[in-house]
Amino acid sequence: MNPRVTIIIPCYNAERWIKESIESALAQTYDNTEVIFVDNESTDNSLGIAQDIQKDRLELIISTAPNLYRYSWEEPVEEALKISTGDYFTILGADDYLQNDYIENIVKIISSAPNKIKLLQSPIVGVRGDKEEFMDQIKHSYQTQEQFKNLLFQKCPVNTPTVVYKKELHDKGIIRWNSKECLGAADYDLYFNIADHGLFIYPYPNWIGYYYRWHKGQSTWGMHKETTSYEQLIKERWYKRWFNE
Repeated sequence: MNPRVTIIIPCYNAERWIKESIESALAQTYDNTEVIFVDNESTDNSLGIAQDIQKDRLELIISTAPNLYRYSWEEPVEEALKISTGDYFTILGADDYLQNDYIENIVKIISSAPNKIKLLQSPIVGVRGDKEEFMDQIKHSYQTQEQFKNLLFQKCPVNTPTVVYKKELHDKGIIRWNSKECLGAADYDLYFNIADHGLFIYPYPNWIGYYYRWHKGQSTWGMHKETTSYEQLIKERWYKRWFNE
């Protein structure tokens, strides 16, 4: 099994981190990897940095997308998927980076049960700002789809940036983001939708190479400042759909 894997890097104002992010994607040991960078109307030099990298690494694909929804990566991800040629795709945060064998590890896991593992997540290792101060791993554990569904009403049981998606699920309309209503919480809503289709995000228990950077400018903290609790609205909507209809 030699599936093509697309790494999508959506970017909004990440000039401080983007070089490391892109270069880590381009440095993957798994040959059949495609890297697509999509700028989301950055007002800093993020796009310029990506273009400078592309001069020496012509395999880097660059595109742009309008910035319509706060703290959401739907627009750049959808733009990337229009031009993607991968059998699977994953979304790398513009402020995060990967170990060189990350995609190779993903393919080994998927190849062990390709008909079963259509969606995958793995632990993250946190990095504090630009100090390269490593933090504890964050991981999620569940064994059945029913456990996954129950956990969704307690918290988001998914390390969002580590999720690997089989592209055909997007082509079928199962993988979609409702950023118009959910803004940056659209991924949380997506996981309910995945469960609603009888699908299971396989939680691999061991860290395989994703470094997640914590800093004050990330979208996670931006969503926490919103006056509307989008996570609560999502929970209420899906609870009504699953249990009150």
